[in-house]
Amino acid sequence: MDPSHYRAAVKSSIEQDRAEILARFREMVKSGAGTRVKLVNYYKGLPISYPATLVELCGEVLELDVHPQQAVALGHSGRTCIKCGGFQQSLLAEVKDSDVRRMMASLHNFCYIDVLAEQRTSLRLELDPPCEAEIAAPGGTLKAKALDVSLGGFSIMSEAPSNLAKGDEVVLKVVIPNPLHNTVTPLQVNAAVVDCTKEEGGDLCRFSIYSDAHIEGVLSRFIFQRQVDLIRELKEMS
Repeated sequence: MDPSHYRAAVKSSIEQDRAEILARFREMVKSGAGTRVKLVNYYKGLPISYPATLVELCGEVLELDVHPQQAVALGHSGRTCIKCGGFQQSLLAEVKDSDVRRMMASLHNFCYIDVLAEQRTSLRLELDPPCEAEIAAPGGTLKAKALDVSLGGFSIMSEAPSNLAKGDEVVLKVVIPNPLHNTVTPLQVNAAVVDCTKEEGGDLCRFSIYSDAHIEGVLSRFIFQRQVDLIRELKEMS
């Protein structure tokens, strides 16, 4: 799980929370009741969520039987969200091991979290590879790469410092691929800066866009096809 997908929710302390979580899992495994949980991953932005079965707790490592596509997503992200009726809050765990062929996973380093990705109004998918983009602002035009897309906006990395701040109005030019026809669609859209973080060599900026029927149609078709491609990719690896 990308750090943008969740927020830590410490109840007592990280150590005490972890001990509490492990004790509860130990009880669940021992009793054999309620050993089904749900794992949630975001594979390049696509939510992947299947039931998993608790097998055993070895020290501080939890072993589970998992769906093969979940195993792929676990190996890709290195973290997962756990939803379970035995806990009032969602959990985050690091992936110690993930075996697609054996359909098993080992998780450790548990903590409580709030899942921010569930609060989003639209699906945000990674662009792989990133798309060519430009940011036209009052101070000039910057070359950039679009890293992810949703119906509501883009995350874009500029190739030089942008000097942008939250609320600034810009015009984005993004080249959206059309894999079905092996073509691209140049898109120009007005946008506002949601946040901007300085990175090495440039800025990572998140934009909300002012959409219309044409823009929404282009993005909807691309996002749908991107989901299809990611599902196919997961199936091929599992």
